[in-house]
Amino acid sequence: MSEEKIKMYERALAREKAARKEAERILEDKSRELFYKGQELQKANEQLEGLVREKTSELKGVFENIVDAYVVTNLFGDVLKMNEAAEQLLDFNLSEKKNLLDTLHKDDVEKAATAFQKLYSTGSLTGFNVRIVAHGKTVLLELNASIVYDENQIPIAAQGIVRDITAQKAAERKLLNSENRLSAVISNLESGILLEDENRKVVIANERFCDFFNMASTPAELIGQDCTNAAERYKHLFENEERFVTRINTLIKLKEQVVGDELHLKDGRILERDFIPIYEEGIYKGHLTTYRDVTLHRRFRKNIEAERAKYSSIIANMELGLVEVDNDDKILMVNQSLEEMSGYTENELIGKKGSEVLLDESSRQGLIEENQKRLEGSSNSYEVVAVTKKGEKRHWLISGAPNYDLSGNIIGSIGIHLDITAIKELELQKESLLQKLASSNHELQEYAHVVSHDLKSPLRSLDALLTWVKEDNAEVLSSDSLENLDLMGTTLEKMEQLISDVLEYSSVSSDDKEEEDVSVSGVIDDIEKLLHIPDNIRIERETTLPIIKADRVRIQQLFQNLMSNAIRYSDKEQGVIKIACKEGKTHNTFSVSDNGIGIEKEYHHKIFEIFQSLNKHKDSTGIGLSIVKKIVDLYSGEIWLESIQGEGTTFFFTLKK
Repeated sequence: MSEEKIKMYERALAREKAARKEAERILEDKSRELFYKGQELQKANEQLEGLVREKTSELKGVFENIVDAYVVTNLFGDVLKMNEAAEQLLDFNLSEKKNLLDTLHKDDVEKAATAFQKLYSTGSLTGFNVRIVAHGKTVLLELNASIVYDENQIPIAAQGIVRDITAQKAAERKLLNSENRLSAVISNLESGILLEDENRKVVIANERFCDFFNMASTPAELIGQDCTNAAERYKHLFENEERFVTRINTLIKLKEQVVGDELHLKDGRILERDFIPIYEEGIYKGHLTTYRDVTLHRRFRKNIEAERAKYSSIIANMELGLVEVDNDDKILMVNQSLEEMSGYTENELIGKKGSEVLLDESSRQGLIEENQKRLEGSSNSYEVVAVTKKGEKRHWLISGAPNYDLSGNIIGSIGIHLDITAIKELELQKESLLQKLASSNHELQEYAHVVSHDLKSPLRSLDALLTWVKEDNAEVLSSDSLENLDLMGTTLEKMEQLISDVLEYSSVSSDDKEEEDVSVSGVIDDIEKLLHIPDNIRIERETTLPIIKADRVRIQQLFQNLMSNAIRYSDKEQGVIKIACKEGKTHNTFSVSDNGIGIEKEYHHKIFEIFQSLNKHKDSTGIGLSIVKKIVDLYSGEIWLESIQGEGTTFFFTLKK
C-alpha cells in the first residue's frame, strides 16, 4: 500500500474520530437537554394532573349543584349521568337505567326522533320543545343539547340541559290571549286610540281614530309612521286650526296628563281628548291619546239644561205646591206655590221635617206611613190636614212618588200638593144636600102613596054611586043617559089607572132595589102568563136571551110595557111580536118588534115624554113608555126606535152588562 493511501486512510480515520467525538458531544448535549425536558415534562404533567383533578372537582360540583336538569346519554338515549334536578324533573333516577325515549308523550315520539337525528348530524340542538309524562301529568320541556366527541372526534355521547317550561308556555298563551283580547277591545272601542312612542312613532291606532280624522290609511298601515307633523296635516278639520296645533305641541312638551280637552270640528262634531304620558321607571316612553265623539252628549246636555230651565220655571210658577224630602222627611226643596200655600218661606222650611212643620197632628202618623211606602218604591195619593204659618187648617191632596239617584237607589220622595179646602167644603155641602134630597125623596114617595090612596078613594066612591044610579034608574033613564053614565065609568077607570101609573113612575129610582141575576127568557115567560094576548097575536123570541144583573121587577116592567104597547096597537089579522138581543162588549142591545100601526118619525122622541100618547086609546095613559125610558136610563142604557107607518115598529134599548 502506498504511503499516499496510508495518509489518506489516516486522514479519513482522523476525520471519523473527530466526527464520532463531535457526535458523542452532541449526543451528550441532547441527552442532557432531554433529561432536563423530561424533568420539565414531569413537572408539567404533575401540574396538568392537578389541574385536571381541580377542574374535574369543579365540574362535578357544578354538575351536582346546577339548578337546571342536566342529562348525559349514550347515542341510543340511555341515560348515563344525571343530576338531582334531572331526577326530580324526569321522575326517575340513574339506578332505574331508563331511556329518555320511554318518558316521551306518545304524540311527540316521532317529533323527538327527528330532533335527535338533527342533533347527531349537526352536533347541537337548541330551543327544542317536547312533552314528557312525569309525576302522572304532561310536562312541556325545553331541551338544549350537544354531542360529546372523543379525541378522534368520534361521537360517543349526548349531553343536554332540560327546563320545565309548562308554566311559562301557559303564561305566554295567557299573555297572547290577553293581547288578542286587548287588541280586539281597542279595535272596537267607540273611542279613537293613538299610542305613540318617545320618538312620536305610531305603536297602536284603531279604526275609530282613523274615522274621526277621515284618514285613508288603515290602523295597520299607521304603525311605525312619524306623527311629528300630523297636527299640521289635519288642522284643517278644526274650527281653530292654530290652537289645535299649539295645544298638541304643548301637551307633548309638558308630558303631563290632561283629561277632557274639547275640540270643535268644522263639520259640527265635538271631540273630547285625553292625553296620558307613559313612563317606565321615571323615563318617558311615549304617550296615549284617546278621542271620544261627544257631539250628541253635548247637544243632549244643552237640551237637558234648556228643559231643566223651562221646567224649573214651570215648577216655580205652577199652582201646585212641590216638596222634595230625603228619606228622613227633611225638606230639600220647595217651590213658590208651596210657600204661598203654607205661608212659610223656603229658608224657613229647608232642613226641617215636613210632617212637623206643615201638618196637623192628626195627619202626621199618616204621613210617616206614606213615607215608608215611598221607601218601598210605591206611589199614591192621600189627603192631609195642613196648618199654615198663621195657624189656619187647610185640606191638601198629596200625590207622592219615590225619588231615585242615578244608581236606582231611593233617596227620598217628591210630593205634589193641591189645596182642596174649597173642594172639601163643597163636598160637605154636597153631602148635606144629598141627605136633604134623600129625605125629600123619601117624603115625596110617602106623599105620592098618600095622594094616590086619597085620590083613589073618592074615585071608587064615585064609581060605586054611578053603578047604583044606573041600577036604580035603568028603566027611567034614556039610552043616551045610560051611555053617558057608561062613559063616566070609563073615565073614572082611566083616572084610577093614571093615578097608579103616576105612582109607579115616581117609584122608579136607583136606591131602593137590589140587583140579582135575571133570566130575560124567564121574565118573558112570566109576562106571557100575566098579559091577555089575543089569539091573533104570536110572540116570537130568540132561544138564547141573556142573563143580566138587574132588579127583576123593573126588567119585567120594561118588557111588559113594550109588549103591552105592541099588543094594544096591533091592527093586523095576524100580529107578530119579536124579542131579540145582540151582545156587545159593554152592553146588551135588546129589541122588541111588532107589525102594528107604526109611528110617524116626527114623534119618535116625543112618545118617551110623560103623558104623551099619540093615539087616544082607552087603555093608554101616556106614561108606559116614560117608565120604560126611566128604567133604561137607570141601567146606563139608551132607547130608540125604528118604525114605518102602517108596517110596524121596533124598539131598541141597551142595558149595561
